[in-house]
Amino acid sequence: MPVKKYRTLHGIRGVAALSIVALHSPRLFGLMPGFLGLAVDLFFALSGFVLAHAYEDRFRQGITSLAFLRQRWVRLYPLYAMGLLLGIVQQVMCILYESPTAMWTWSELLIALPFAVFMLPAPLAHTFPFNGPMWSIFFELLANLVWAVFWRPLQSVRVLAATVVVCGGFYSWALMYWETPALGLTWVNFPGGLARVGYSFAAGLLIYRLRDKLRTPRIPPLVLMGVLPVMALFRPGLTGQFLSVLIVFPLVVLLGARNEPRSGTQRVYESLGKASYCVYVLHRPLAALLYAVVLQFSGQQMESFAPWGGFLLMAMLTAGGLVLTDRFETPARRWLTRRLIRKGREPLPAPGRVRLPRERVAGDRPDSVHEASTGSGSTSVMRAR
Repeated sequence: MPVKKYRTLHGIRGVAALSIVALHSPRLFGLMPGFLGLAVDLFFALSGFVLAHAYEDRFRQGITSLAFLRQRWVRLYPLYAMGLLLGIVQQVMCILYESPTAMWTWSELLIALPFAVFMLPAPLAHTFPFNGPMWSIFFELLANLVWAVFWRPLQSVRVLAATVVVCGGFYSWALMYWETPALGLTWVNFPGGLARVGYSFAAGLLIYRLRDKLRTPRIPPLVLMGVLPVMALFRPGLTGQFLSVLIVFPLVVLLGARNEPRSGTQRVYESLGKASYCVYVLHRPLAALLYAVVLQFSGQQMESFAPWGGFLLMAMLTAGGLVLTDRFETPARRWLTRRLIRKGREPLPAPGRVRLPRERVAGDRPDSVHEASTGSGSTSVMRAR
């Protein structure tokens, strides 16, 4: 069966995940690269593209919205649960040892715990106190829910384009109103988070729909991977960040889908994409625990190891992410799938994998997209965060 492999998008996703690591580990890098927080918007656009590739034909073949959402939960929850456990350990240690970084009391943690277990924001100032980056997973699941319910009208390019325009207008208003691109992190700007994920996710869907109809120049994949970190070095203001989300990042996804790396570097791109979700989910609690361990046993602050300590952390997270994906996440997803999918029904593909009828494959163009895998197994190609 013909396969389209989005290795460049693999690499872009991996770099975006590592950019978030740098954002949340300023002491290890000796800087505060605030622009890197927009990597989340790039994630949303990538997610829209990848899920459209993975599930649009499945929806046409009769998959229900509930089945789709169940598959998304199976995909996301194992590593989410691991990150939650690490976050609980880190917060409990902060309280027990009266760490200056402790922001929670026992009562607040007990209130937040049941919400966190069900991947829901807590009714506190910080919606995900155990693992802050999980706010974006919640918003992505909201976008998945809306898409699953309204996928039929969104088959129309005009309706989808109108959705992009409306969400883009709402996002523009939210950015000006709150004067920050960090929308959705708290209850104060929660509505802005809806516009934020709505625009980028819908843009990813639209890019997938138009991917073969637009002519694009040949751009080296390494250049596309470097867009986010290079722009961060210039520290663009609010207007620059706004234009990045609305124009630059969707363009990066489009060009990344149309340009593939050379054979000698393909494994690197695939590995970055394969480890990206694990890196994103686990980096915050692991970095916090690392700070505590280093301070306890060496008596040195993390700033003394910058910036090499940061690059070492990235390497460790990437290598660990590859191991955990193979040894923990993939077996956990299979275990959950066996228990959640009724016997006699064909299981849904892992996110990113689509199997089309033979007659469709036979009639498609040689370079069309038929299947993209999730990073597990020998045919891994594309991974949806």
